[in-house]
Amino acid sequence: MPDDVTFIDLACLLRISQDATLEKLGSIINASYFDAANLAGTLKQKGLIDFTAYYAGQNTITVTDVGKALIAEADAKATEPYDNLDSEILVQLSGGKRIPIELQNTLSLRPKDLALRLYKLSKQGFITYELKSGGVDLLLTESGFLKSKQPSIVAAPLQSASQQAPQVQQSKEVPQDIAQQDLQRPAQPKAQDTEMPHAPSPSKVPLAIGVLILIIIAIAALYYFNVV
Repeated sequence: MPDDVTFIDLACLLRISQDATLEKLGSIINASYFDAANLAGTLKQKGLIDFTAYYAGQNTITVTDVGKALIAEADAKATEPYDNLDSEILVQLSGGKRIPIELQNTLSLRPKDLALRLYKLSKQGFITYELKSGGVDLLLTESGFLKSKQPSIVAAPLQSASQQAPQVQQSKEVPQDIAQQDLQRPAQPKAQDTEMPHAPSPSKVPLAIGVLILIIIAIAALYYFNVV
C-alpha cells in the first residue's frame, strides 16, 4: 500500500459507492468536473480505484483491493484509544491549522499516518470535515475543542497520607543487626563505681591532731600526779 495516501484520497474513497460513475464523481465529492477528474486520476495512479474509459457513455468506478485494505486499516485505527498524538493534532487544529497539508508540515508526519489519524478523530467525534473544490477543510467539534484544552500528559496521583505513613515509620526503625549488637554488648560500669576511695578531706586533719594532743596531755597529767 502506498505511503503517499493523503486524507483527501481516503475521504474521496469513502464516498465512492458501487453505482458511482466517473461522470458523477464531481457531485459526489463536491468538486468541479476538472477537479474530480484530477482526483480520479490520482486515486487510480495510487492503485486505490479503477474505472472504465468509454467515450460518450457512463464509466463505472470500482474500489480496488488496495483501496478496500486502506478502508479496513482506517476502520481498525479508529477503534484505538485516544493518545498524545491525537491531542497534538487537536491542539494544532484549535490554533488555526484547517488544511491537512499544514498539519503534515507542522507535525512532520507521513501523509498516510496523518490521514489515518484524522479519520480516527472524525469517527470518534472530535473533528468533522467538508469536501469542496477538490480539497478538504477540517473543523473541530465541541467535544474536540474541549479535548484540545486538556493536558496531553496526566501527572501520576499523589500518594495518600496513609500510604506515606509506613514509609516514614520504616525510616525511623533501628536496623535489626545494630539492635542485636547493642544487646550483646556488656554494660559499661558507671563512672562512680570505678572511682578510687576518697582521701580524708583537709578540714578533718586538725580535729584529729587536737584529739591526739589532748590524749597525750591527759596521760602525762596522770603520770605526774602518780609520781608526786
